[in-house]
Amino acid sequence: MEPASRLLLDNAITDREAFAMIVKHTESMVFSLAFRFFRNRSQAEDIAQESYIELFRNLHKLESDKHLENWLRMTVTRKCIDFIRRKKNRMLQDLESVPEQSFDPMMRDPFLVETLQENVAMLPERMRMVIVLRFQEDLKLSEIAETMNVPVNTAKTLLRRALIRLKPKVEHIKTEICYAPAGR
Repeated sequence: MEPASRLLLDNAITDREAFAMIVKHTESMVFSLAFRFFRNRSQAEDIAQESYIELFRNLHKLESDKHLENWLRMTVTRKCIDFIRRKKNRMLQDLESVPEQSFDPMMRDPFLVETLQENVAMLPERMRMVIVLRFQEDLKLSEIAETMNVPVNTAKTLLRRALIRLKPKVEHIKTEICYAPAGR
């Protein structure tokens, strides 16, 4: 958010349009974080909606614009993990859980992407969230630690352990990856 938007943050407590502008400014980050965690559009939308409801209830507690973004990341992270914990024994797949095709300007190997997503999805919740925050949100370890409300060394350990778990599962793919033609 820009410094001028601090007034927007203050006004959002009573003004619906100001709150809508905050949502519009942060919705891609919130949805993307939840979607990368679940790989399910409807669950990501539910988490985003719950996060914004909680944001509305807690607007008066926010200290700054940076605090808003960090607070939203922390809230989405906690809600994703809480959702998984509540639904751990109910792993049903509905039609909405099938990922939608999207346009990606970078040429990616679909086999590699799918394999990585499946293996990341099998990680424990905290390790999965560290991977998402580090590689999808491109956060530093200190930011991940703050978002997850853990010490930096714990975030480092979670990331290291997650990568150690992923490495043997995807190591064989190195020789199978299809690259774009040399002329590109």
